[in-house]
Amino acid sequence: MAQHTEILMAGTGGQGLIFVASFLAECAIAQDLKVVQTQTYGIAQRGGFITAEAIISADEILFQQVTNPNVIVALHDVIGNRYDDAKAPVIYDSSIMAERSFDNWLPIPCTKTAQDMGAPKSANLVALGAAYKLYPFVDFDSIVKAANKKFAPKIAELNIEAVKKGIALAEAASQTR
Repeated sequence: MAQHTEILMAGTGGQGLIFVASFLAECAIAQDLKVVQTQTYGIAQRGGFITAEAIISADEILFQQVTNPNVIVALHDVIGNRYDDAKAPVIYDSSIMAERSFDNWLPIPCTKTAQDMGAPKSANLVALGAAYKLYPFVDFDSIVKAANKKFAPKIAELNIEAVKKGIALAEAASQTR
């Protein structure tokens, strides 16, 4: 795990990005790390552009907004071309977004995978797993610990499985590049 990690997630309201950012915060806390979680959304929350951010650090966090993301998660075409010039790896939901041909953009079928699992609301956690594979921001045990603390046992198991599927998809996608 890196000393200081900045994660940026973007999509539309209703995709659970704020939930994932707060879940990341709980994962960091489970590992005794410092964390800041913020979000930005317009007046039309559901369906409108939204970002959620998490900064995880072993040290004190002095500035509470992402300025240099280590990884970006994009879950909807509403992002437009905001991250086309990003230097960080970008996980994007290839099951609902137009194909991107940038070298640092990794297509992950987050929505399709979650639907195939019977858990359509878990697309955000599939994306989290993919981001984790590219840039491990906490120990995996902290993800499991936070999930088991936050959810009922069957839901925790399903959410952990969604993260694992994202990890496997990112590994497979990285090997085909």
